[in-house]
Amino acid sequence: MLEFIDLCVERPIGSDGNNEIINLLNKEFKELKFNTIELPFNCSKWEKGNSFIEQNNYKIEIFPSPFSKEIKGIFPIKHVSTLSELKSIKDFNGILIFKDDLTKTALMPNNFPFYFPDEDKLIYEIIGGIKPKGIITISGQDPVSGLNPFPIFEDVNFQVPSAYTANLDNISEDDKISIEINSKISKAGSKQVIYRKEGKSKDIVLITAHMDSKYFTEGAIDNASGVYTLYEIAKLLKLEDYKFSIEIVPFNGEDSPEVSGQLAYLDYIKENNLNIKSVINIDGSGHIGSENMFSFYNFNENLKSEIINKNNLLEDEQWYSGDHSIFAFQEIPCIAITTSSMFSDLIKNIIHTKKDKMELVDIKLLEELSEIVIKILEIIDKEF
Repeated sequence: MLEFIDLCVERPIGSDGNNEIINLLNKEFKELKFNTIELPFNCSKWEKGNSFIEQNNYKIEIFPSPFSKEIKGIFPIKHVSTLSELKSIKDFNGILIFKDDLTKTALMPNNFPFYFPDEDKLIYEIIGGIKPKGIITISGQDPVSGLNPFPIFEDVNFQVPSAYTANLDNISEDDKISIEINSKISKAGSKQVIYRKEGKSKDIVLITAHMDSKYFTEGAIDNASGVYTLYEIAKLLKLEDYKFSIEIVPFNGEDSPEVSGQLAYLDYIKENNLNIKSVINIDGSGHIGSENMFSFYNFNENLKSEIINKNNLLEDEQWYSGDHSIFAFQEIPCIAITTSSMFSDLIKNIIHTKKDKMELVDIKLLEELSEIVIKILEIIDKEF
């Protein structure tokens, strides 16, 4: 029997915690008579060490950007506040310090497969032309997580070493700095698992929740709660066949810049010529004192109204920072489920931090949610 506490461990892709969760889920879903499909992939693991800069006997800790390259040495520095200032720099054999306008939001990983804005592409191109030895970013509160300060870069393939900090008030361009960024990347193997229940057709209703976490958090809300809900849904699925096949997929990579599991799943869908008819994505559910919130994408309005009214659901505004967006952008009908406090509280204070602990989760909310998902499947089945 799977317990919620079993899922609340640090579990980035390729880590020991991640592998333990996969093995645990495989065992439980086998007992529930699901067919298990495993898609192996290669991924990157990251370790960080103590890092700092020093100038004129003033030493300050900095934090390596996730998956940063290492650097150690003495270099000149240059402060940069705006995109126009960055454009004006030619070759610079030193450390750039990004601040102000350049550090308001994190950059997407270079050439991210699902969403890569032109503004981010331009910044990477400019950096590539400058060829700095490293970049330090000065940031504050992340607008999309509880991190303060937060990394601007999180990219396995970015070749410029980078780190972040809250301030460098006493660091001047007048003198060189000594810098040390201790950060190691190693290769690992992992897998994307799929738990399949055959229906009367090969068309798929996909039920998903990402299973991986950021480093240094047990990720209870983000997203052990979603994975636990998948398990509860699996226990409740009726024995008779639906008109569609069901795939329960704990995506392995949402919190990784490589999104390895998602890419492996999309390849699997394409190679097997499978058709996804609808997606239910659970991400950040079950916060104590909150309610489950539902948002709809590409749904027939009559079907959407029936699902909402029959289950007394609270409809949320559409949001795209989750795995449902991969399918919503393909015009596949999707339902995204989160908690009512996600965008008012959790995202600003808890998500991606050490505060994201199991004490924040109301298991009864997750059990209620699993029952609602079963009812949604029954409505979809009638309309299929």
